[in-house]
Amino acid sequence: MGRVYKRDGKYWIDYVDHRGKRIRRSVALDKSVAQKVLGDAMAAGEKMKAGVLLADPRQGKRPFQEHVDAYVDDLERRGRDQMYRYIVRKHLEAAAIEQGWQRVTDVTPREVTAYLRVLAGRKLSGKTVNDYRADIAAFLGWCVRNAILESNACDQVPKGNAKTDKTRRALSIAECRALLAASPPERRVVYLFLIFTGLRRAEAAALRWGDVHLDVANPFLEVPASITKSGRHETVPLVPDLAEALRGHRGDARAATPVFEEIPSMPVFRRDLAGAGIEEEDGRGRKVVLHCLRHSLATMLATSGVPMAYAQRIMRHRDIRLTAEVYTDESLLPLSGAMNALPSMSLPLASDPAPMQPGDHSLGFAGQVSAKNVPTVRHNLATAGTPALRGAVAAAS
Repeated sequence: MGRVYKRDGKYWIDYVDHRGKRIRRSVALDKSVAQKVLGDAMAAGEKMKAGVLLADPRQGKRPFQEHVDAYVDDLERRGRDQMYRYIVRKHLEAAAIEQGWQRVTDVTPREVTAYLRVLAGRKLSGKTVNDYRADIAAFLGWCVRNAILESNACDQVPKGNAKTDKTRRALSIAECRALLAASPPERRVVYLFLIFTGLRRAEAAALRWGDVHLDVANPFLEVPASITKSGRHETVPLVPDLAEALRGHRGDARAATPVFEEIPSMPVFRRDLAGAGIEEEDGRGRKVVLHCLRHSLATMLATSGVPMAYAQRIMRHRDIRLTAEVYTDESLLPLSGAMNALPSMSLPLASDPAPMQPGDHSLGFAGQVSAKNVPTVRHNLATAGTPALRGAVAAAS
């Protein structure tokens, strides 16, 4: 049983929750309101005891920001990098401000749909809108698993169509060389590293010299799980040019020292692009950002004939379609050369081939099929093979 009592001009409730814990707290200035709150709390407790209700209603009424903070802390515990946590927090807080969410119980399918419409109205790409939805869905899923919410509102909100034109492009080999030539030495090695490893900005910034293995037969990087986007320990092989550049860049740095003091910011990268004579935006509206160096690696792998399965492994993608469809820039692929490699379908100029007649199933021979125009095994042997074999066939004839 529970009770309502008055203290210091306010009404309090006193009851035992579903876990057997005694709860006493101030709830209202009006007795009838306090009685209603007590009744709801006790009813919810009974439902949770019976397994009808899984989430604690009190948790759902706590401030939205409090749950966001707890969720981001849990992401850190699970090894998500700082940039990932920053983006997730930014997405969740932006949604709460736009829609006025004070509590997680305010997040309904209708509210999520309305917010995604707002984002689409700002001309964000379908992929970006889906990224916002994915972050909200992951947060609500965490709330469900932690008995804060009964259900995930995003389960009722399908993803949008993300088939849009590409907004970024890879640099060609000539442009990569121009960028390296125009950049000062301290940034040149960073760009060379990003081009030949495909590491993301946050991963490159967090890398230590202890993760770089240069004094082995096949130099490679170890990318710790704590800094990868996937949360998995990964390795990346190093090409000889990059390995040599890193040896010169290291000097006497200790193993715990960051490989790079600083990763160029976008304003700095833009200046280097301009110095190399590279347009930041092409005629199709595709822009060049630092992450495009990762696209450049995927495209170079494709143009070099590296099997897509190998390229996926080097790019560290879970889905091969991401390697083939998103990161490979088809405008730089030698498609014309590939088409020129196809066999010719031109016909002999001497005479036109005889038209096919009903029942004519010859394999490239004009006219009717007969013993005259079907090569025999003896004919094949007499016109091919070694001289000794041809002589043996002639003697047997």
